[in-house]
Amino acid sequence: MLKINYSKSVRIAKFMICVFSLISFGFGSSELKSTFIMQQETQWLIQALEKAHYKKVSIDELNSTKCLLSYLEKLDKQKLYFTQNEVSGFCNRYSATLKTLFKQGNLLPGFEIYNAYKTNAIKRLNWALRWLEEDLKFDGNVSYNTNRDKKRWDINEDQLISSWKSLVKHEVLSDILFNIDANASNAFLDSSEFANVIKESKDRVKKRYERWIKNINEFESTDVQELYLTNLTQMFDPHTTFMNIKEKEKFDQSMNNELVGIGAVLSDVDGFCTIKELLPGGPAEASLELNPEDIILKVAQSEGNFTDVVDMKLSKIVELIKGPKDTLVRLEIRPINDPSSSKVVRIIRDKIKLTSNLAKASVHNVQHNEKTTKIGIVELRSFYGSSGNGPKATDDVEELINKLKNLDVKGIILDLRRNGGGYLSEAVNLAGLFISRGPVVQVKSTDGKIRKKFDFNPKLSWNGPLIVLVSRYSASASEIVAGALKNHKRAIIVGDESTHGKGTVQSLIQMNLPYNYNTSNLKKSAAKITIQKYYLPSGNSTQINGVQSDISMPTINTFLPIGESDLENALPCDSIPAVNFRRPVNEFVYNNNNIEKLKKYSLERQSILPEFSYLNRYVAWYKERKNEDVVSLNFQKRFQEKKQDHNFTTQLDNQLEQLAEISFKKKDFTLDIVQSQNLKSKQIRGGEEDNRTDSFYDPPRLDIRLHESCRIMSDWITLLADKDSLPNQLEFSKEI
Repeated sequence: MLKINYSKSVRIAKFMICVFSLISFGFGSSELKSTFIMQQETQWLIQALEKAHYKKVSIDELNSTKCLLSYLEKLDKQKLYFTQNEVSGFCNRYSATLKTLFKQGNLLPGFEIYNAYKTNAIKRLNWALRWLEEDLKFDGNVSYNTNRDKKRWDINEDQLISSWKSLVKHEVLSDILFNIDANASNAFLDSSEFANVIKESKDRVKKRYERWIKNINEFESTDVQELYLTNLTQMFDPHTTFMNIKEKEKFDQSMNNELVGIGAVLSDVDGFCTIKELLPGGPAEASLELNPEDIILKVAQSEGNFTDVVDMKLSKIVELIKGPKDTLVRLEIRPINDPSSSKVVRIIRDKIKLTSNLAKASVHNVQHNEKTTKIGIVELRSFYGSSGNGPKATDDVEELINKLKNLDVKGIILDLRRNGGGYLSEAVNLAGLFISRGPVVQVKSTDGKIRKKFDFNPKLSWNGPLIVLVSRYSASASEIVAGALKNHKRAIIVGDESTHGKGTVQSLIQMNLPYNYNTSNLKKSAAKITIQKYYLPSGNSTQINGVQSDISMPTINTFLPIGESDLENALPCDSIPAVNFRRPVNEFVYNNNNIEKLKKYSLERQSILPEFSYLNRYVAWYKERKNEDVVSLNFQKRFQEKKQDHNFTTQLDNQLEQLAEISFKKKDFTLDIVQSQNLKSKQIRGGEEDNRTDSFYDPPRLDIRLHESCRIMSDWITLLADKDSLPNQLEFSKEI
């Protein structure tokens, strides 16, 4: 952990907090304000950035105007709340002094701009609410640009009002079209029933605007601080962020896959805190008094007074319900099965395993090449880990591999399509499950030193054919695993043309402030700072370019702004020397000639099979729709477009439904901890056993990319059965 000390004494700092806690950098009693603690945190953040960031940044290098414009766009992405004159005014006022203010810890620009945004937003939304009462006409040749984030701000108030008129009409019209049948008759469109549809759409848009006003009013000073400081950090790279205490807790929870609470997923439904899901085996489920769709009306700590949570911000409600392990929380709820009544439920908080994000596996009976082959699938959503006894990705994947081997699978597909990364140590260890020993990743620090991370464990959990299935959503640690296994010739990479392209390492640095030197147990804010870059054993960086697939398939991801190259201020791609290493002779590797054959076979299938005809049609349709920034505000024109889209998407849905018939039968496997938790849940509820995991079944939907990956694996196994296609033994000792 990076430690940054101040020269001021703890005693003076505590005194200054008392003095300055009433001081703010805002104006007016209703406006959000910064605090002295925020000032201290800002000064700490500046020093942490300058000492720890990979780029050896200096706050003096900051482009102040760019920083201010970026912050304004984060608040007003669609250019609906500020005019160009207001934006220019902020830039003129603060560009020259912004860096000095940051060094001082002065957050005045961030709060002043936010308060102006808040005032403007409420003003615009209230105007929109009044205008919704007008008789809106949806005729003529009027249009609306839905991609306003790429436009300049409107010059003046008149232009902005005109934009709002178009926006309101667009949102009402879109809601109308969503709620009418594509095959509606002209008689219906001329009826009073359709007039009611229009009224209901206007009411829904009205509620949406009212909800947005409520959300704006619930924004807190700490939220402004986090937004403003994270905007600053992202001037240096897109992955460096500031985290207040609440966000730090969320981050820890996501990385460790566990939390302390009641074990319920909550959602906001029209201002009511509604139970969306009860987590298996959690205290909420064990109470036998809560059900999905129950509404939480009030919350009380232990035997204290109740707090009314109706119309309260969901994050605030969550904070009220969460608490230390083995403590009592009381909930007053409106049961879904008796909505005219209410009751109080007493729940003891406990530690809960978030098993839904843990690794899972399945076996597919792949019928291909006139034979049936068992192929194992391991799906991993993140490289999770824990410093304690919590779940670790590597241990869980190894457990699942052993279960798959017991069923005599001939090949394994590691599905990382939705894996956004996680702990680097887990990525290194997990790659080690498939190699006997050797380099996994090189890490270059800001001092230029390169550290090589090896797998030294000779144990091989799987020493057979391996495919890594990836997408543009596969990022960071998942790219390290895919790239390392490709460098080692242990795995064929299949999926999108390339992975995300995040080749940077972030370190979580906890704030070390004068006022809590002697209170280390207190919760603190933190900064997640880019401190290193990843490189593969080959010396290539995954930054920007990602890991290239050996065999790719069509996807809409190609046209989505989801890669590292789409992010502002992304670090550049470069390379370093490769690691000299000789592969052990007992390690399975692929034959380059076989890859070319597998690619050829797959491309032939992609050119003729109906599932790829479906996929290509869908991709082409999506590409066309994505490029349509300007939409008509004429009802008749939009209704005809809806009919055309409906007919086309219905055809696609029917085609996909028919394609489900070719899915390979599968059998699901879960981790022992998941089985135990599910069993506990069933015992609590008194439900019957789910026998689906005990036998093979037909998936209800075809996963086209996974399906083709299974066929590629089947082709590979067939090639390996031909002695002439086996890898040349000389390849086992070549340097990589």
